[in-house]
Amino acid sequence: PDRFEVIVADSMSTDKSRHIAETYGARVVPNGKGTVVAGRNRGFEAARGDFIAFTDADCVVSRGWLAAAVRAFDSDDIAGVGGVTVFPEDATEFQKAVNVLFALAGLAGSTSHLEDGPERREADDLPGCNACYRRSALETVMPVDENLLTAEDVWMNRLLRRHGYSLVFCRDVMLWHHRRSTPWSFCRQMYRFAIGRVQAGRRDAALLRPVHVLAGLGLPLLVAVAAVLHVCKLDIAIAAVLILCCGASVILGMVRTRSVKAAVWVPAVMALFAAAWSAGFLRELLFPMRNVDGK
Repeated sequence: PDRFEVIVADSMSTDKSRHIAETYGARVVPNGKGTVVAGRNRGFEAARGDFIAFTDADCVVSRGWLAAAVRAFDSDDIAGVGGVTVFPEDATEFQKAVNVLFALAGLAGSTSHLEDGPERREADDLPGCNACYRRSALETVMPVDENLLTAEDVWMNRLLRRHGYSLVFCRDVMLWHHRRSTPWSFCRQMYRFAIGRVQAGRRDAALLRPVHVLAGLGLPLLVAVAAVLHVCKLDIAIAAVLILCCGASVILGMVRTRSVKAAVWVPAVMALFAAAWSAGFLRELLFPMRNVDGK
């Protein structure tokens, strides 16, 4: 206990979070702007250690989390170490369905949602909820740009790699990560993620990958295709495609969750993601957010 400190960046919470954190000996620093990037900056400013570990309010770290991360810094060029984010067993049926989507994101190459992986490998990016960095490396890139609504971890990692540092993924740097528990909170998260990704893409085009653009333009493209098919009196084709897509997603949900209730939620989760991500993507693309404070 004398070798680490716990710092909570409190985004002006109105429940008992601050009191509970202080009761357990944590140092609480105010984050008046309310965004994750501002909280990350305020926490870093308050930290005193040689290594800075980041996690989120919806995560539970494993007992060996810090030790495993620090052990992985076996080379001076390593700036950060991250690991797997395991899905909790006590999830609701809706959360299980959401996790199916995140699992697909992991298969698409996102390091933020990997539930498994090799023992150790070099990484292009680290999940902001599960990462530990050398203080000396962070000092070259922080404070992170506070005009980012989300994707601040993606941008920070990109800057570190620009400075010649490497990032490492280790399987034993593990924690449990809860998903959003309601359709509204899930939609809000995806909407914000899309905005942040476009903002990061403006700073470095390589951070806006084809899959992000395709998801962002997917909904208007689908509507356009459906309109053309309707004009061509091919409504049966539209219905057939929808039925096939729903059926395939339910089957995928059954395979991944082994739960009928969760599997039935999967098509709805996919639709909510498409709508929310596309809305956030187009909003930021057409009407860039100038000030994210309090957002």
